[in-house]
Amino acid sequence: MTEATLAAIPITGRRLTLPPGPIFHLHRADPRYELGAFRPWAGYKDFGAEAATGGLALFQHVLSFGPTEQGGRTGVHCHLAQVHIVVPTSGRALFSYDGVVTEAAPGSVIVQHGGTVHDQFRYSYAPAWPEENARTPLSVDPAPADAPLASFGFLELFLPATMAHVEIVPPTAVTDADQRTAWRHPYHAEGARFAVQTAGDADAGYRPVKGQPGLEARDGGTWRASGALVATWIVRPASDASAGAAPIALAVAGEERGLELLFVVSGSTKVRRGDGQTVALAAGDCLTASRGFVGPPFDLSPDLRLLRFFISERAQQLRQRTPEEIAAVQALGPGIITGREVRPEGDTRPVNFLQER
Repeated sequence: MTEATLAAIPITGRRLTLPPGPIFHLHRADPRYELGAFRPWAGYKDFGAEAATGGLALFQHVLSFGPTEQGGRTGVHCHLAQVHIVVPTSGRALFSYDGVVTEAAPGSVIVQHGGTVHDQFRYSYAPAWPEENARTPLSVDPAPADAPLASFGFLELFLPATMAHVEIVPPTAVTDADQRTAWRHPYHAEGARFAVQTAGDADAGYRPVKGQPGLEARDGGTWRASGALVATWIVRPASDASAGAAPIALAVAGEERGLELLFVVSGSTKVRRGDGQTVALAAGDCLTASRGFVGPPFDLSPDLRLLRFFISERAQQLRQRTPEEIAAVQALGPGIITGREVRPEGDTRPVNFLQER
């Protein structure tokens, strides 16, 4: 099957138009996970963004409820969304992204854009009863070297909420060569690229927030990598760490409308709605709102870590695949692949380099 034939499976479903606004959806913290919703060893917790946005965005937390030895790897696969952002929150995992082994741990922000072929082949798990494991603390700060073992968990944002998940190599059939393989296929998200920002990167420092002296923020570097659709910041109380740094704005120049998604990773804060009502937010709370309808955070606890996404109004120009199109693409499986190359030892070429040719 030629690449032209593969690309002929179009995206003809509805545009991702938001419900009538303004949008204000507050999803309070809930300790429960849905076990096995996608992977049998994992628990999934939805934060209400899909319902609030009419399917434009899916935001959830995923947590390991078993060890690698029991659950196994994910297998080589890809999610055909336009945007896929991953923010690790506990423990550690190893992924193969297009043949590049990458550690995922708190402190990192990963733009695993729709179409990046990957395989999660190891993940930490702290043996516990499910109810205890569900209380695994979330963090976006790097864990100290002597931190106790924790189950791997991560937050992830998808645009759109409904997409094709394509298995290329089943979990039990992945070889060492498969794990080192760069893959080519025609379904990569247009305008997006793969990117990883770690807490130690030069562009990951915290800076004072312009016009808000009590805050500092780290830009997660997702705007360009997501094709100018999603910006990501981690916000916390101001500290000496950002002293003297150039101020940062929690906004994207030229973007007047869109969506804001606020998730309290730890601590607590308050915000004001556009109608003046004060809303208290605690750890695990998630707020999805129209841009400008929620004011800046105030009354911050010292341990506040607030994850803030901005989703461009242009996301509403995207289309969602119909159920028939999703079924057709998923049925292709490894047939979507039009080229592959096993990376030699020491290969430092970027993820998706075959796609960029």
